[in-house]
Amino acid sequence: MNDELKRAMEESWSAVKESARIGKLRLRVHNLHKDAERRFKEIGGIVYESAKLPWENPLQKPEVQKAIEEIKKIEAETEAIEDEIKKLKHKEASEKK
Repeated sequence: MNDELKRAMEESWSAVKESARIGKLRLRVHNLHKDAERRFKEIGGIVYESAKLPWENPLQKPEVQKAIEEIKKIEAETEAIEDEIKKLKHKEASEKK
């Protein structure tokens, strides 16, 4: 009985740790989305300012290019984290069976 209880406690603790890890990853994704949103707003402001005469192509501005590159990095990192979350959920589901 004692070994069975110990095994059940270890399985429960493992499930709690996995859930906490998923929660931390979700928070990271949320923060990355907020960062991307901030960069989009930055680009929008630059585009709006560029619409004034004399008109300039905002894509030629280095700060727009930098913001676009940052957004691409954020998207790649977000995708990697979301893939990790899927793997953890799949692992968690397969362990319950």
